[in-house]
This record gives sequence, structure tokens and C-alpha cells, in this order.
Amino acid sequence: MSPVSPGTQVNPRHSGHAHLVIVHPPFAAPLRPNERPSATAHDPGAARAAVLSLSTVSAIHHEYAPSRLGHPGSPANREELDGVRAAAWGSTVKISDPALVEDGVMATALEDEFQAQRKKHPDARIVAVCERDFGASYTKILVAVPGTPDLMVEGFDELEITGDPRATLAAAGIDLDPLGEGYDISDEGFFDYDGFLHMLTGGALSVYADEQRFESAFVVDRSEDGENSICEVWFP
Repeated sequence: MSPVSPGTQVNPRHSGHAHLVIVHPPFAAPLRPNERPSATAHDPGAARAAVLSLSTVSAIHHEYAPSRLGHPGSPANREELDGVRAAAWGSTVKISDPALVEDGVMATALEDEFQAQRKKHPDARIVAVCERDFGASYTKILVAVPGTPDLMVEGFDELEITGDPRATLAAAGIDLDPLGEGYDISDEGFFDYDGFLHMLTGGALSVYADEQRFESAFVVDRSEDGENSICEVWFP
């Protein structure tokens, strides 16, 4: 695909974001849905290396000083689609990259990166998630936990589950029984995927109003795969 010209605006009705979390052993004690993660020091060098490991990135063009963790905004133009954020807290790495967003139709960037990172880090817990709204809202969650088959949750109006969420949590050392009957993690009825992701990632995807954790922000040069993904999903 031909690169999109600088200054090209994203359709204002289109929004989305994508995250990749890699939790390396040794694993900390699991968090419950209402437990807040500790403020572990951020390692900018490890964050930089994690960004450079992405198939969507060929080089880092600019790096900003670390700032407090926040929710990523949805990109408004082509330049903002080259913004990648990453945090490295101890054994946990969290990356936010809009080039990993999928649309639920043909794009496969999130799943491709998930599988690539899974091969690089077979002993790690890997979670990839994206949300996309382009007139229809699409969600995709991919989870790899050693000792159990991979899990996928995806869909537009309703989420379909491939795999066993309870088995995935059990393999991560998380027992749902103490949470009581009010916590539903089944594929019947409401699926609390925010609580599910919070427990699996040790709160890496949760953001608090008085956030004490930090992350780094980068402007990257895109690889061919990254540019193609951006063209396909953000400028169809």
C-alpha cells in the first residue's frame, strides 16, 4: 500500500486503541479486581527496547521524557498514528500502539504481533487487546498463559469466546471462588473483561485518577507492516 500523506486527517467518526502487555516470570501474587497495583519504578531503556521489538516499528524517531501513565487518546491524523507509548515496570511491559488496531474484518496486526511476541517469550503471560469504533464497535482480546491453550475474546455487539476463561485464570494462579457468585467470567451473559484483564496483567491496563506509575512516549518510523496496517485500518 502507498503511504498516507502527512497531515491526512483520520475520519472523526473513527477511533480506537491497542495495547500489548507482556508479564515475565517470576510472577507476582495475582490482583483481585478491586486491588490497585503498586507504583513500581519505570525503566525507560526497557520500554525503548520493547517498542523496537514490534513488527510495526522500524526505528525510534523521537523519545519524550517519561510522564504519568494515562489513557491513550485516539489519533486524529497520520502523524499521531506514529505515536507509541510504553512502560516497563519490573517484569511487566505495557505497549500502546495504534498500528496494532484491528477492525474485525481483514486486518490481522494485533494477532500477528501477539503470535510473534509469544514465540519470543514462551514463558511469559501475553495479553493483546484492541478496541475499534468505526460506526460499529469492535473488541478483540488475545491471551497466552503458559500451561493452558490460548484464549480469544472478540466481537462487535456481543463478545464470542474461544477457549476457557476460568482455565486461563487458574493457570495464572487466580481462583474465582472467593470473589463470590456476583463475579461472572463465563461466556453466558455479561463478561467482565475489564476485571479479567486487570487480574491477568496485574493492573497494567488500569489507569487511576491519581496515577503514580510512569511511561515513555515515542515517535516512531514505521516498518512496511506498520504502514500497511495503518493504511488498511485507519484510512480504508
